[in-house]
Amino acid sequence: MSAKTYGGSSWSSVQAKVEHDQKVNGLLNVFGVYDYTNDKMYTHCYKQKKSSQFIDFINKVDSLCGPSIKQVFIVLDNASIHKSKKTREAIKKKHSRIILVFLPTKAPELNLIEVRWMWMQRMAINNSIFENESDIGEAVSDWTKNYNKTHSNTTTHILHQVLISL
Repeated sequence: MSAKTYGGSSWSSVQAKVEHDQKVNGLLNVFGVYDYTNDKMYTHCYKQKKSSQFIDFINKVDSLCGPSIKQVFIVLDNASIHKSKKTREAIKKKHSRIILVFLPTKAPELNLIEVRWMWMQRMAINNSIFENESDIGEAVSDWTKNYNKTHSNTTTHILHQVLISL
């Protein structure tokens, strides 16, 4: 799985546009994972981007993985919430099967979720008018549901199934 939290500098132009051009007070941070084994996305929105929200998101991700899965590798950038002491302790204490893999700095192209964030930004956020934060969250949720519905039998998924059967 690839994971990324949005709302930081990589989305600052969108945040500024949403906050200033559309007169929306506040911002929304989108946390997400991409499971390349089945070409599915999972996103969740938070008002803040702190370790406690990231840990809550990890709890949600862990619950999505069945008990037969022994290890879950989550690829991350080097955001401070991903590496905080609070996060490391929570992973060690509650999520022994989760292994955090950190990408080299300034190498976002190595994270498989990045292109999907770009698609979401282009299709669900840009050139849209939002009355409030919940409208943004709904747009993200709708985009994620549509992505998962339309990407169930993509080439990536089919190739993975072929590799498993070999």
